[in-house]
Amino acid sequence: MSRLKNFSRNLATSYLQLGVNVIYSLVSVPLILHWLPKTEFGLWVLLVQIMGYMALVDLGMTAAVSRLLVDHKDERANGNYGSLLQTAALVSLAQAAIIFLLVMLAAPLLAGLMKIPAEHEKVFILLLRMQGIITAFNFLFRPFSLMLYAHQRMDVQACNDMLNLLGSLGLLVLFLTRGGGISAFIYANAIMAVCSPFFLFWNCRRLGFLPRAGEWGRISRQIFREALNYGTSVFFFNLGSQMLMASQTIVVSRALGFESAAVWSIGSKMFNLAVPLVCRPNGAALPGLYEMQARGELERLKKRFQSVVLLTASLGAFLGVSLALCNSLFVTVWTAGKINWLPLNDVLLGIWLLVISLTTTHLCFVNVTKQIGGMRYILFAEGCTFIVLASWIGCRWGTSGMILTSILCCLAFSYQYSLRRSCGFFQCRWRELALDWVRPCLNLAAVYSGLAIIVWFATNGLPVTWRLAIHGVVAGVIGGALFLRLGFPREMLREASGRLPSSMIWLAQFIAP
Repeated sequence: MSRLKNFSRNLATSYLQLGVNVIYSLVSVPLILHWLPKTEFGLWVLLVQIMGYMALVDLGMTAAVSRLLVDHKDERANGNYGSLLQTAALVSLAQAAIIFLLVMLAAPLLAGLMKIPAEHEKVFILLLRMQGIITAFNFLFRPFSLMLYAHQRMDVQACNDMLNLLGSLGLLVLFLTRGGGISAFIYANAIMAVCSPFFLFWNCRRLGFLPRAGEWGRISRQIFREALNYGTSVFFFNLGSQMLMASQTIVVSRALGFESAAVWSIGSKMFNLAVPLVCRPNGAALPGLYEMQARGELERLKKRFQSVVLLTASLGAFLGVSLALCNSLFVTVWTAGKINWLPLNDVLLGIWLLVISLTTTHLCFVNVTKQIGGMRYILFAEGCTFIVLASWIGCRWGTSGMILTSILCCLAFSYQYSLRRSCGFFQCRWRELALDWVRPCLNLAAVYSGLAIIVWFATNGLPVTWRLAIHGVVAGVIGGALFLRLGFPREMLREASGRLPSSMIWLAQFIAP
């Protein structure tokens, strides 16, 4: 029951965090477009994605140590828990130093590689170096986040992230209105980077996650090798994921220019918020799945994993159709007509979101088994294939061609391979996992898509604001009801029903009468 409590708490706070992220986006983008030209905004978006690649200096060690901490957190007396934390602290220090040196030395080279115009080159190099220093500083305090993750208290990390977002938003408004320009992002990030570690340390100490006297052990070469071996596999896994999900702005800026990169960033903003919304149940469930695997509770592991697969897939279907129904209208209203975003892009983004939701649970399950194997090469090959094809297709068919490339690459590489890996672990037939486990999701997608098509053409002659309002009500009320009735896992509901307050019993009866 404690696992379910942790799962529910982590999931609730992660969704609250996404709500704060939505507020940040809704407020910040119009503000940025008011105070900054689209070219400078596109420059900042490109810089953020480059820094995402810099973070790969982690080499998978963060994921490796957090996974190993789960195995040792219940046996602190032998010193392995403390030894892992000391190893993580030393590695974080080395990684911070590497990032610092990289951004200092490689910034001019990256400016040339990204074809930064001469009038923006000096600003780009300066901003990249300053953001690199902030990123390096954040690396130093990663062990606190690892402890929270290992003890299934991601809700504390989510609270920290929410405070960072709200604080950054307030500071961004302050510095933009004071004429800070594009440097306002740096000022806001720097101030919040200094405040965040105090909050994390205080919570780790309050919750008793810091090793006590006699539990620290010592830095062990054997433990470091174990973390490094696992981390190397995770690194290629993360590199492939980064290439797939965070290369679009780089491809667009090189193929179509900075203004197109700004348009892509704004037009795909809701998609980028929907992806973590879809993946949150899986992320919240992973520490519990790790624990079941470590304790050999394989039958329970299968049942919980099946529920998470269905919940994630159904969220993908619900949010994918909702995105196709509302996003282009939302972008038009949100930016007061400054950004033109094609409805075709939204249809493709909705399909991509569904494919991601069907893939992500099986993709991440290799971390549960700690047997990443060929997955690292599959993702890396998929990422390379995407970048090559998208760079060529983007020049000819624009963003629509790039999104279609993402869908086809995901289906051809990671989806089919990760599904076969799950089939092998659970000794199931491919059809069982690919169809039977997610049949309610497929029913939801079919019914909701038909409704969305009818609503789209029925409101075609109305003003854009009215259309957005009607589509939003259809998505939130009817689409939400269809998700609960057709897509919500019954097994998960039965397990949680005893914890629902009396005022929420009607919801359980509606989902599973």
